[in-house]
Amino acid sequence: MRPATRSVRLGVVGAGKIGTHRARLAAEHAAVEHLAVVDVEPLRAEQLASMVRADSWGTDLETMISEHSLDAVIVSTPEDRHHRPVTTALDAGARVLVEKPLALDRGEARQMVAMGGDLRVGYSMRYAQRFAVAKQQISEGKIGSIVGGLARVYDTLAVGRAILGRSPNAGPVADILTYAVDVLLWCVPSRPAEVVARSSGRILRAEGHDVDDLVCAVLSFEDGTIFDLVVSYSLPAGFPTAGLSTRIEMIGDAGVLLVAEDHGDQVMYTETGYDNAYVEQHLQLAYLGSRTSGEWAMGRMFGRVADETRAWLDHLSTGAPCHIATATEAMAVLDVTTAIEEAARTGRPAEIGSHHVE
Repeated sequence: MRPATRSVRLGVVGAGKIGTHRARLAAEHAAVEHLAVVDVEPLRAEQLASMVRADSWGTDLETMISEHSLDAVIVSTPEDRHHRPVTTALDAGARVLVEKPLALDRGEARQMVAMGGDLRVGYSMRYAQRFAVAKQQISEGKIGSIVGGLARVYDTLAVGRAILGRSPNAGPVADILTYAVDVLLWCVPSRPAEVVARSSGRILRAEGHDVDDLVCAVLSFEDGTIFDLVVSYSLPAGFPTAGLSTRIEMIGDAGVLLVAEDHGDQVMYTETGYDNAYVEQHLQLAYLGSRTSGEWAMGRMFGRVADETRAWLDHLSTGAPCHIATATEAMAVLDVTTAIEEAARTGRPAEIGSHHVE
């Protein structure tokens, strides 16, 4: 017997690249009865609404929720502007999916968590096939108890500069290592305890940014599990990837998992140029399929953001299970990433969850 389907009245906040993906996906979902687009810039809101044939658009989320009885909201605003739309939506009783990280400020994040309600955070690496399968194998005990390993996430200077242009405090730890930290906390049953870290800002600080472009850390868990973490925005701007280059290794007492997502298995050279999509850049040599969000092809979106968005809408409309990070899980990730930044800044070990909050 098929589960009953309830309609969803959805608002998408933020008409940028990810908000556009989410809105297009929502527009094609059978359960979405009303689709509203919200952006502080009226022209952007109207243009996206026209593209996806939304039922309404506006610049104020509270007004849109009230006027159109929205019961679900996707928040795709920049990293440092999640708090207001999330709290507005939760206060109205809407169910919320917000982009990662939950916030850059731990105080804002804790306020959102404390509100309760149904808040999910888009750590979309959970919806990459290879990481979801790895999680399943770990859950089945295939590699035994995890002893430790490593996680490495790289991105290019072109993307790093674009991220810092919209959110000046979104360094590589807060913005991209956070994906790998979420995967580790998702898979390791023990609680993270302490981190030590060192960093280098030789490239980005010379350009006037107040963040480091390379950070190395050692994360320890309460049960003795230990991981090396490395993150960087320092790949050359013209490097052929159009998204993250990731590798996660987990060593257990009964096996090992080595998960690589560098995308070098699908290479194209073109005189015409391959659009980076994340920034205004045309690559002649490109790793196809490396766009972190996913790809539109043959009229359909493929990849992690597509699968995550559809899973959330299925969950809202039919009660189907989804493994999108909860607000509590996302808060735990933020505690780790801010501890890494603190340890790198001070040169001293930082205890998870008890470090200084600015």
